[in-house]
Amino acid sequence: MEFNKQVSNPMLIGAMELMKAEKSAEHNNMLLTEIMKAQFLSPATVEPAPKFNEEGKAELAPGTQIHFPMLTAPDGKNFFAAFTDQMEADKWKKEDDFQYVALNFDDYVGLLFRPDAEGKENPAAGFVVNPFGGNVVITKDTMKALLLAREQARQNAKKKQ
Repeated sequence: MEFNKQVSNPMLIGAMELMKAEKSAEHNNMLLTEIMKAQFLSPATVEPAPKFNEEGKAELAPGTQIHFPMLTAPDGKNFFAAFTDQMEADKWKKEDDFQYVALNFDDYVGLLFRPDAEGKENPAAGFVVNPFGGNVVITKDTMKALLLAREQARQNAKKKQ
């Protein structure tokens, strides 16, 4: 997790455009592959705010709380936001004072599936890539399928060695 990092995902944006132009299994697989490789900007409130050292790295005080806001879909389900770049992030709430944190697919897995202090799983339904642009929804079920496929690929690679 890195604060205020610039991210760029031209391959993912291209895959999103391909999928929008022509829905196919090949384009869907390309899109999901790029999502698993990408880094995203995720808005977060950080209390207390991080201090940045001479190298520009964020230093968090002990006990720092990081909260990731969620978007609510018309059906009432909540999703974390995942922006492909700063231009997409700028389409969101400008009146709120958010830090932007660079997260990858596995970071979202941790947010969604890691139990809280009471042992409860996060109630969010997944995350959405560019909610005010491409609007690609990745549900928990999709994430589980991607994790399973990745593990099977690793097992197959081990068998070939």
